[in-house]
Amino acid sequence: MAGNVAAQDFSFFAGRSKTLYDGRYYPDIFGEGVAPKFNTFDFRVGWTDYSSSPFASICNHPEMGVGFQLDGLSSIQAVNGPGMGNIYSLYGYIDRPLLVLGDFSFGYSGEFGLGFMFRNRYDPVVNPWNVIISTPVNAHISIGVQAQYALSSRYDAGIGFFFNHHSNGAVSFPNYGLNAFELALRLGMKAPRTEAELHRKPEDDGFKSGFQFAVQVSSGIMSNEANYWYSIENEGVWVNKRYFKYSLEVNALYRYCRTHATGLGVDLFVTPFCDKVAEYDGRGETYDPYSYGIAVLHELSYRNFSTMVGLGRYLHHHDGLSRKNLYQLVTVKYYFPQYADVYAGIVLKAHKFKAAESIQFCIGKRF
Repeated sequence: MAGNVAAQDFSFFAGRSKTLYDGRYYPDIFGEGVAPKFNTFDFRVGWTDYSSSPFASICNHPEMGVGFQLDGLSSIQAVNGPGMGNIYSLYGYIDRPLLVLGDFSFGYSGEFGLGFMFRNRYDPVVNPWNVIISTPVNAHISIGVQAQYALSSRYDAGIGFFFNHHSNGAVSFPNYGLNAFELALRLGMKAPRTEAELHRKPEDDGFKSGFQFAVQVSSGIMSNEANYWYSIENEGVWVNKRYFKYSLEVNALYRYCRTHATGLGVDLFVTPFCDKVAEYDGRGETYDPYSYGIAVLHELSYRNFSTMVGLGRYLHHHDGLSRKNLYQLVTVKYYFPQYADVYAGIVLKAHKFKAAESIQFCIGKRF
């Protein structure tokens, strides 16, 4: 394929974030009705795709790269104890312009990576109020929209509005997770674009719309929340016993363009440790390790990368982990066309659009 991505782009964001108030735990840390605000800073190094790939022109030459974010949570005054520590995140991102009018552009941004908290995590003795973050490594997920204006051929300024989430995906409890909205100002510097890059014609890859089918298996480790609470309340100790959880998905999507496909998926979830949940949750119930449901799916693709989101409804569900009827799925994956469209990725399953149930690694095959 002719043409490569352009030289590095650099951008800096300085913002202000406001957490989403959650009455389950914020009163103990920050006070009744208080949703803390804190400063955020981002630095990104990216590459704009000016290749001859049809994806590049269809998506208005998106920028992809790596970034570093600082969430200044240690500056927040806590009612009890040390509060929370800063979160340092390292992530991959994509910025895609949706609308380009002269020097003005508007689009969306997505980030996925890891967040690290080195100080003031949850501790049952020293810091028992911070039930938000309990592990040094957590998932970092961010989605948002941003507007930019080109000050010159090399420099731009803009503003963005983002939703940021940090959670360990139930690998360890407590795990309420941090959710915050961020408003940030941007300054960027782009490498010079050559005339060949700016006017390169996309090649025809022979794309045809049609149905695609996939089978996917996934597995991950999650902690037993019932056992955690039982140990805290009855023994005064912090215990996280971890078990494997498994999933199977079969889906059918209709790909109506290179970048978008929509369809349905049938999910089977296996919770082998549900008897351990029953042992500690005190409900006196017998749980079924098998749950299944149907989900509406939408996949957004760029070359061999894709992100698929799903909203599902359980048809049978009684595993003791949640009593909600709806579940949400976010799958980030990479396809290997040279290996018959086998793909690998990460699946985040959640309830209530904010409470992560599990993070699993997946492998699948597209037909």
